[in-house]
Amino acid sequence: MTNDRTHTGRSLDLTVDIDATLEEVWHALTTGEGIARWFGPYAAVTPGKGGSVSIGWNPDEMWDSPITVWEPLRRMQTVSEMPGKDGAVVHLAVDYYLEAHGGRVRVRLVHSGFDDSDSWDGYIDGLDAGWAYFLFNLKHALERHRGRERRQLSARFQTTAPAGEDHPVLGHKGLDLRPPIGRLQPGDGCHLSLGGVDVEGVVAVSRAPRTIAFVVPAWNDALLFVERESMKESHQVGVWLSLYGVPDTTAAPLRAGLVALQSALAVPEA
Repeated sequence: MTNDRTHTGRSLDLTVDIDATLEEVWHALTTGEGIARWFGPYAAVTPGKGGSVSIGWNPDEMWDSPITVWEPLRRMQTVSEMPGKDGAVVHLAVDYYLEAHGGRVRVRLVHSGFDDSDSWDGYIDGLDAGWAYFLFNLKHALERHRGRERRQLSARFQTTAPAGEDHPVLGHKGLDLRPPIGRLQPGDGCHLSLGGVDVEGVVAVSRAPRTIAFVVPAWNDALLFVERESMKESHQVGVWLSLYGVPDTTAAPLRAGLVALQSALAVPEA
């Protein structure tokens, strides 16, 4: 997390270098079709300043953000509203900056507008973990699966685990991750199990104990992302599997595995 001179208050400032053209990266960031391949699977864009970006993980629950800066192939900014202290409305901006860099495209993402109060700490921590993954997904989709549609399978539910305990989804009742999350760094190999299918994975992103993501070569370099949405004992978790170009015979047992995982770990919401 950094403080950016062009933004007020605290901000997240992350970068990723992508082996693609400026046009390909801009398309991935600014069209519904492009966004659906690496971010929310439901997306629509009304382009240009004064337009909007609408994203959701459920077609009935879309999040609209007005576009406040639109500089093709260079920069896009969206702004969303969040409730702040004492009922005040806080405007949070997401800026995407694009720059050709060493034969690649460097994407710099700045999420800004947070004040200095500690009330934002948990939210910013979760954003840092989430954006680190989504920027990797953007890079992975463009470099490994360019032009290919994504099929996303998911499970999101309430579960319990004391603070400091390993992510419940990664234990023996869940994905049966070995070695455990605390011993894994990006680039490390590991063992996973989902839907009775045992596979080898490679850690792509880790913000333990918040999130971890894996590339699974056996599923055509699929991405498996596991997130813990808060550090409270009772909390929401999400398991998101991005599949590219795999047949239904591969997807079906994985979909069933996510249902079984949710059944084994879910508890009633408080």
